[in-house]
Amino acid sequence: MSNVKNHAPMEKVIDFLEKNVLGKSVFSEETHYDLEYGRFEGAYSTEISFSNLMQSETGFTMDGFTLSHEKIIEAGPGVLRKDVRLVSFFKYEFSRRASSGEITGFMRFVSSSAALNPSPAEATVSSISGVTIKENELRWREDQILYRDQQNMDGTYSSKAFVLDNYLRMRNGKLEYGFTAECFSVDPKTMERKKALGFYSPFTAREK
Repeated sequence: MSNVKNHAPMEKVIDFLEKNVLGKSVFSEETHYDLEYGRFEGAYSTEISFSNLMQSETGFTMDGFTLSHEKIIEAGPGVLRKDVRLVSFFKYEFSRRASSGEITGFMRFVSSSAALNPSPAEATVSSISGVTIKENELRWREDQILYRDQQNMDGTYSSKAFVLDNYLRMRNGKLEYGFTAECFSVDPKTMERKKALGFYSPFTAREK
């Protein structure tokens, strides 16, 4: 027997996206974070847009594009260790579950302009849950499945997974997108997660 609770009616979500989000771009200030007990300092900024919404009987898909710039500096001598600009393409898929009325889905990496080997986001997928919409704000959680390759400053790689709490909202007639992030170290054999070292400040990007 279905136990439907329409916490986030699909029609409201689609209406919000069509009226306020699709075809617009948001731009961030630099988001700062530290790595390896503050030995390295990172700065990240990006332009983000969503488009190509396609509806089905029970859900929808849409595309996300990012144009990002990331720098990592060695804190002591102030040496620039990384300076990367890239365009990335992501696919979102949402569906309403008949058993609960909840909207769930996934976000997967499709491609990027960076010829990195290995590519940190290659073949990565995040589950989507906790979808809510209230007035002019849409919220959801992305929880990375398995793990990704996170490059360390010595050139080696670590297994990491990110959990993001996202929102899209209208503020003073302008679109705003933001998230808070947690990073976890993952044991590739057991998939056990432990909170990773480092701090990621809240990310915010706004329509100009």
